Amino acid sequence: MKISLPRKCLHNKHVVDVCYDSDDFYFTSQHFNNESDAINWSKNWGHWANNVADGTVDSIYYILQVPDTWPGPLGSNNPYHGLFVKIGRSNNVLKRLANLQTGTFGQLIIHALEPGGSSREKELHQLFSSERRQGEWFSCTPKIVQHIFQTWFLNKMLPPEHQKKIIELKYRIRDYSAAREIMGKPFDTINPSLHDEWHGTVFVDLIYSSLAKSCK
Repeated sequence: MKISLPRKCLHNKHVVDVCYDSDDFYFTSQHFNNESDAINWSKNWGHWANNVADGTVDSIYYILQVPDTWPGPLGSNNPYHGLFVKIGRSNNVLKRLANLQTGTFGQLIIHALEPGGSSREKELHQLFSSERRQGEWFSCTPKIVQHIFQTWFLNKMLPPEHQKKIIELKYRIRDYSAAREIMGKPFDTINPSLHDEWHGTVFVDLIYSSLAKSCK
């Protein structure tokens, strides 16, 4: 990544422009009140972004767990109501994800990454201590969901396949909501296995859930 020198934007704030090594424009940073803050951000973010793929720097990750039995937000203003997110630290997030996926029910999605080590990890765990459920897993409250999206917006660093998964999750939420509206009520059973008890209104997702993968 290539990062420009700070410049003033139309709001009279300081920003820096980030480009790929090919010189194609990538994004413009958030607003900073002074030039020194913009320079510090560009140094820290640039070092992280240019070394994260080599496994030589730590990243704070936000990994979303989406079980097959998740019914969607059920009319809540929080799109991830009922989901959990793991907030942790690693210098190889994809390897960490693969280890987590073993024995984990449902899909795991890297939703956001940011530069940071143990001190940042502890800071986040303290910030969201009331949302902690077990270990590094936290309930996706509106406060955490807002933070996850803001983290992605500020750093814009995700593996392409997980960017695609986030878009698919958006469509999954939309389609589940439409299906519930057609039925006029929530589903009694979501994506049950053959050995589960099927009762009431059963909804089987052959597009977004892991059932779709097993049918291909």
